[in-house]
Amino acid sequence: MLAMTPDRLSDIRRASRALLVFFIFMSVISLWGTLNSIVHPFPPGSRTLSGVVFEGAAITAKVHYLWLLQLLLGAALTLKVLYHLIRLMVLYSKGKVFTAQSVAQLRQAGLTNLGALAIWLIVLIGAAPEVAAAQDQWLNIMPSFPGGALMSGLFLLFGSRIENEARELRDEQDLVV
Repeated sequence: MLAMTPDRLSDIRRASRALLVFFIFMSVISLWGTLNSIVHPFPPGSRTLSGVVFEGAAITAKVHYLWLLQLLLGAALTLKVLYHLIRLMVLYSKGKVFTAQSVAQLRQAGLTNLGALAIWLIVLIGAAPEVAAAQDQWLNIMPSFPGGALMSGLFLLFGSRIENEARELRDEQDLVV
């Protein structure tokens, strides 16, 4: 197993500080984008729920509130994932690379990402009668499935497992020496 030399640790700290700034920037952009979507929905005069576009008289109070719920829950989910990644980069920038805290932050980011499926299902089930009435848009539901969020969540969980194994190997190696 390769030793953690001061040069390697310095490279990790430098890269993690750069990623920390990037994730903070992404948090601000995410908030800004959500506020922009609430104020100026795109396309104008429409609301999109799980891929189904509602326009004009089809935008009932229920559709509008579900749309707001979808936007706000999605923003909260994104911010929580970014929060855990920021905390992870703070740990890495302090040189705490293979620790229980870093494994926990990585695992939390992965589990949070899996929440995208719950948001998608809540909105889809909540708007089921309205979606059923929009018969020409059934094909738009499956492309809105949050497969990317599910895959990234699973990859983060797998990465946390690998980091936990590395942490345990390092702890065993420290005990042997």
